Amino acid sequence: MNIIRQITRNFLFALALSLFGISCSNRSGITGTFTGLTNDTLWIQVEVCDDEFRLEPTISDTVVVRDGKFFYDPKTNNLTKLTIIPFESIERLSNGIIMLEPGATIDLIYLPGDHISLNVTYKNDIVAFRATGNHYNEQLSKFNANTQDAYKQRGNALNVISDQSFSGDKTEYREQLREAMEVIHNTPLNYICENPDDPFSAYLVASWSFQFFDKILQYTDSLGAVALNSEMGRILWNKTIAFNAIKEKNKNSDIGKKEMIGKSAPNFTLKDINGNDFSLSSLRGKYVVLDFWGSWCVWCLVAFPDIKKYYTAHPDEFEIVGIAFSDKPEEWRKTVLEKPGLPWINVFDENDLHDRYYVSAAPNYVLIDKEGIIVEFPQSHLEVIKQLNELREKGLL
Repeated sequence: MNIIRQITRNFLFALALSLFGISCSNRSGITGTFTGLTNDTLWIQVEVCDDEFRLEPTISDTVVVRDGKFFYDPKTNNLTKLTIIPFESIERLSNGIIMLEPGATIDLIYLPGDHISLNVTYKNDIVAFRATGNHYNEQLSKFNANTQDAYKQRGNALNVISDQSFSGDKTEYREQLREAMEVIHNTPLNYICENPDDPFSAYLVASWSFQFFDKILQYTDSLGAVALNSEMGRILWNKTIAFNAIKEKNKNSDIGKKEMIGKSAPNFTLKDINGNDFSLSSLRGKYVVLDFWGSWCVWCLVAFPDIKKYYTAHPDEFEIVGIAFSDKPEEWRKTVLEKPGLPWINVFDENDLHDRYYVSAAPNYVLIDKEGIIVEFPQSHLEVIKQLNELREKGLL
């Protein structure tokens, strides 16, 4: 009798285990293996398609790889884009900016109920991966395989080109870099041209940023009906509408700026970092650079080290007024005061001053002469430095 009870107990236990295994294997989400990591943490950026077919960033998440394995459940009921990044490949600069090495990220598309299998090998800041679960991930896997050598070649060439101690001829390495970037650039273009009706082609076009707006419109027009009517096609369509609005706003901004050159800069009074009133007119008699920025703007933060170096090297020759807009006061204060800080005049735009200067994005710069007349709207901080150097050579500062 005891033997029968024991057999029954063992059978029920085995059955429970088998049912648990079936339950786990049927869980929707991403089951993956990862080899080559020295840090067991993965960073995941999540973008969920909303009801109006817009991919909206929702959260940044982390998952721990244990014994080379991990599981992640996006817990969404809509199409979701996931970007998985080995934590050790992330470079955090002193100003808080996160830099990602191209070739070290894994993009996946999750559809509700998907069981995605992901196998990754990580070596020298490059990921090689194979993903299943839907058509998008299968194509992303093929793209990864087709560009592996190009990313490796790019990395090797850049290492030599940026090596200050290398005294040899770098021409060969520049050519290797050009060839690698050509492969990385042309791989998606060739796929779109050869597969205009594939929803994955719509995904590729939708993944381009605003700086490639004209190319987005060009390749959207080349897509077939099947691709355009897919979920990714509708996401792409909404993106082109949004980009058209931005382009129109930038066009009006450019017209407005041109009309302001040669005229008096609109005066303003705003609170500085110490809570005191600051007026632009108080700087009459000096060349002034207005720097419209925000703590949310990556390229603003990237520019600050160069600007600070130049500003401290030429004291009292000109003045900079940093104008933070569309920002949170606490984030603005933190960025201005955090060591080494921003040593020039800093004010917070509470009155939509940026609109008066036709500023719709950051960074944006305005160069003003000693009489308060707008000289130019430089396109970058490097252009600001170049124009100040030209003024110095002419003895005008």
